[in-house]
Amino acid sequence: MSVLLSLLLLCASCDSLRILQIVPGFTNSHVLFNYRLAETLTGLGHEVHMWTQMEMNMVITAITKPPKNVTELRIPIQFSDTMKAEGLKVFQTMMFNDASAYDLWWTGQEFKDMRIEACQQMLNISEQQTHFFVQKHFDLAIGHFHDLCPLAMAKKTGIERVAWITHGTSVYDFAAVQMGLRTYPSFVPHPLAASGDRMRFWERLVNVLWHLSTVDFVNLPQNLLYDENHFYKTLISKGQDDLWSLAQQVPILLINGEAQLDFPRPFPQGISFMGEIGRKPSQNSVLNDDIKGIVDRADKGIIIFSLGTKSFLDAFAEFSRYTIIWRLEMDLPEAKRFKHIHILRWIPQKDLMRHPKTRLLIAHGGYNSLLETAQAGVPAILMPLFADQFINAKRAQRFGFALTLNKLELSPDIVKKTMQSILTNPIYAENAKRLASMLSDKPFTEPYAVLSHRLRLAVSPRDYFMLKAAQNLSFLQYHCLDLGAILLCIFIVVYKQN
Repeated sequence: MSVLLSLLLLCASCDSLRILQIVPGFTNSHVLFNYRLAETLTGLGHEVHMWTQMEMNMVITAITKPPKNVTELRIPIQFSDTMKAEGLKVFQTMMFNDASAYDLWWTGQEFKDMRIEACQQMLNISEQQTHFFVQKHFDLAIGHFHDLCPLAMAKKTGIERVAWITHGTSVYDFAAVQMGLRTYPSFVPHPLAASGDRMRFWERLVNVLWHLSTVDFVNLPQNLLYDENHFYKTLISKGQDDLWSLAQQVPILLINGEAQLDFPRPFPQGISFMGEIGRKPSQNSVLNDDIKGIVDRADKGIIIFSLGTKSFLDAFAEFSRYTIIWRLEMDLPEAKRFKHIHILRWIPQKDLMRHPKTRLLIAHGGYNSLLETAQAGVPAILMPLFADQFINAKRAQRFGFALTLNKLELSPDIVKKTMQSILTNPIYAENAKRLASMLSDKPFTEPYAVLSHRLRLAVSPRDYFMLKAAQNLSFLQYHCLDLGAILLCIFIVVYKQN
């Protein structure tokens, strides 16, 4: 019996990995996502440590510690330029304006400079901190692909195997190219574009220009590569290798979210959607007494809202039979005269989305909200502000369970008509429930089967599934443009001779 138990423990330890999560602490959502990932990984039996860069004090103070059984080293990042330190405020202002291509480019340049400074400070940790990571003998490092610095950080701590992970659901061009997969802009929309996969001529032209621009908002490895390579060669490798060659050795890219929510696109085995992390049981969760009382008193149902303008307040006044649960971190005295509007600084949105009385979600269109409303089978109204929120809105419209609002053309009447369209037309609720059923229909019963399998591939010496031949091809060779040019020249010569 003791021998059998020992064998079982040995097998369990074989599947257990020591993982270092390299966390970009840009915003609260980035840290929360990585905490959920760490919690999921420890639940699968892995040992997890976190190395987090904390930038501009953007993370809420309520987050004081990582999940249970997870250690974390936080590195506070100090920017030398006041413009960078105030970058978040500029970014937040830009979100509510009509952001032009120049605005996106300018913001990207600011973020690029911030990435360089952050990378330098992360690599300059003390010898004692470095030794702590080195002596752990990690099997794998998991880094977000905002830039290539996680590769240098992994090398500094003696970690040979690295896997990429996404915070959102989009795969940016540089991450795909380094893994041997190039984009087909004729039907693959750029993450910052406002088009879907069915594009007219001018939409395809704009989409091609987006892809050729190499502007991936905060993902600018083409611009970052030279400076990060300088730090890497100076501090880590002493000129032996570069980050691009290391990037081509990364075997796995894990995409946050559900494959069915994205536009169809061919992926190799090494690039996989891992499903929702931090998943809760499907049954209704227990709400606290205050929120439960609000929900129980609802007449025709509840509407969950997490934006904030006077146009919405005036429109909500017309829906007195619906209970509006409004998440807002400031007081709004004008709303106190409406008994059906409840303003709360925090709401358990995921739990409320699963409540049978929930009829509608109104949000910006971040991926978390998109995933929650899709899984719960609840229609949505989305008002995208910036970045990938526009393409997320297109994803929702593709399944017919959402309508969108233009942030520059808001009025109480427009909001009212949009809400009436969804609340009075059952097709939106039917489409939402149909999508939820599709998402719950899995080919396997284990919730993290894909994640577990890809982690095993990430540390496996077998790399037969990687697109190594494609990695060595130039842009011209990949698309056979060199052959096309030769054939065109032959055709011209033959044509002239005849």
